[in-house]
Amino acid sequence: MSEIILDLPSQRATNQFGINISNLIEIGDIIYLSGEMGSGKTTLARSIIKNLLVSQYKDIEIPSPTFTLVQVYSCKDFNMGHADLYRIENSNEIDALGIEDILYNGAVLIEWPDKIKNKLNYNILEIKIKILNNSRTASIENIRGWEDRIRELEQQVIK
Repeated sequence: MSEIILDLPSQRATNQFGINISNLIEIGDIIYLSGEMGSGKTTLARSIIKNLLVSQYKDIEIPSPTFTLVQVYSCKDFNMGHADLYRIENSNEIDALGIEDILYNGAVLIEWPDKIKNKLNYNILEIKIKILNNSRTASIENIRGWEDRIRELEQQVIK
């Protein structure tokens, strides 16, 4: 399947894209979020997480996990992990993060996934965000297990 390219001209568009993705996430899913510093990876992750949180927690702050490396949120139907691997230097550190433990009863968003890409064998969607002029684009690609859901996402994007 070819990748989907989506224009994200505003934070509102990014938030709506996050909501669309969050409605398709299942236990055992990984979403890789790639892009240069400041491209909007954390903004997209926050939108996804906020939409999955139970209503009484919708107003909590969703910090970037740059320093904690992994944050876990109790959501409506499962746990959602949010990892930032920017500061990871070797695979031993990745194993200690407990990402696979989260996947038993949840899903994980991973920023800077290049350090873990070949280590995990789960359902994976990759989103690469690029800054072009004063706007952003997201290329969305099914790596494994998102075949039907990516078609649904593409239909939502076309609307």
